[in-house]
Amino acid sequence: MRDEFTALLLGQVGQHEGRGPDGTWNNRQRYSTETPGLEWSDGQPWCATFEAWAAHRTGMDGLWPMTASCLTAVAWWRDRGRWSDYPVLGGPFYLGPDGGTHTGVVVAYDADTIRTVEGNALPLHAGVLTPTGYRRMGDLAVGDEVIDPAGRPSRVTGVFPKGVRPVHRVVLRDGSTAEACEEHLWQVEVDGRPAPSVVTTLELAALVAAPGSRVRVPLLEAVEYRQTGGPLPVDPYLLGLLVGEAGTGGAGPRPEVLAELRAAFPDGRRPERELRALGLREATAGGEFLPARYLTADTKDRLALLQGLMDVDGSVDARGRIEFRSASARLARDVQELVRSLGGRAAVSSGTAAHLVRDIEMPRFNPFRLGRRAERFVPRDAARARRVVSVEYVRDEEVQCIAVSAASRLFVTDDFVPTHNTNDSGSTEGDGVYLKSRPRRGPARRTGTGCRPSPRGRSRPTRRSGACRPPGRRGRRPRRPPGRRAGPGGTCGCRRRCCTGTTC
Repeated sequence: MRDEFTALLLGQVGQHEGRGPDGTWNNRQRYSTETPGLEWSDGQPWCATFEAWAAHRTGMDGLWPMTASCLTAVAWWRDRGRWSDYPVLGGPFYLGPDGGTHTGVVVAYDADTIRTVEGNALPLHAGVLTPTGYRRMGDLAVGDEVIDPAGRPSRVTGVFPKGVRPVHRVVLRDGSTAEACEEHLWQVEVDGRPAPSVVTTLELAALVAAPGSRVRVPLLEAVEYRQTGGPLPVDPYLLGLLVGEAGTGGAGPRPEVLAELRAAFPDGRRPERELRALGLREATAGGEFLPARYLTADTKDRLALLQGLMDVDGSVDARGRIEFRSASARLARDVQELVRSLGGRAAVSSGTAAHLVRDIEMPRFNPFRLGRRAERFVPRDAARARRVVSVEYVRDEEVQCIAVSAASRLFVTDDFVPTHNTNDSGSTEGDGVYLKSRPRRGPARRTGTGCRPSPRGRSRPTRRSGACRPPGRRGRRPRRPPGRRAGPGGTCGCRRRCCTGTTC
């Protein structure tokens, strides 16, 4: 019976929900209408309904919770004493607070991962890069344009609300951060592997935590923003010189910079009206910034702006290490954004007197234009800065995922971090039946009768209590990630102290 149940689930891989009149996915599927008592759930999130449908089709109505609610299903298993902290083949796997967020069915596992059926998503507040700048994930609709890691636009082909789920923060070596739910997908490169892999957030966390592991997200090319609002009022390079000069304090610009300014303004008069219109004349000392329209100008104008700033306040040592120093915290962050939007990497360190943009790496463009600084520049691969250094749970939050038309299936989220679209099959379909891999949570308190089998299909009792214990895990009890709960035990209802996890 269990094998028939699992085979039926696997046979549904590739099935998808329907579309509404506006082209968005709508949670309409066959499983609600084909499950007695759950016809009403058509159009609602259907992960639990899908499992109930399979149980009904295989004659297990009395052995499986016939409900559309994950919380109700968790209570059903607990009330019957069939809850376990170990995965069981053919058993469900629940996510989120009290297991009420999402569910999948375990179809395979090993010592490190569990193979299940699940979806993926980003928080609604997460930024998504578009040809006109960042927009909230929650504001995107089908047909909107987003930027892919090649810097070019692609279109949103699907928008899928996922409800409240556990959210994790992914941190890169250069300080970039992005947030996503634990089932969201990432394309990563792992040292020692010949090709990129697509992994969930939880799998990414396990890879990063592995001793000696080095995991990187893809590099980003210079972003091709769409120009709006007419010509820029001040030449970008000159604007960089002027903003940089304003932040030099009493030191004044270097001779070559002063020569550039004199050539541009031979009568000594600066473009006061234009600077005032951009809000720069009102900026106080230490409050310098870059106007938003310059941060989303075309590539050559953004590079010219960066070169003007770096020619005044940038530095490069004999080893080619590049920094930018400013009294303005906002200007330091703006320079960091400029570098990142041009395919480079940079970190920011803030002190009481100055704010430093450090570890600037530019693989494509020279950030200097004048003198020895430009001559000292050496292009550097920014891959080192794309290394993922941590993945941590932060909170439970409402999330949403999108599908995009880019051939890579990638788009760009907060801090210019590339991430994957809605599923690992490369499809642009909506919520459906997918196979997912996630890291195994460690064994904790045993609360049910089902327990995971050993690699040879047998579990053994502990010497102290006779309770089931996984082999090869003596003395080590890994901590369970916040917001995560194990699924129930076997579907057979066995109440023996120990079972194989497949037959009793």
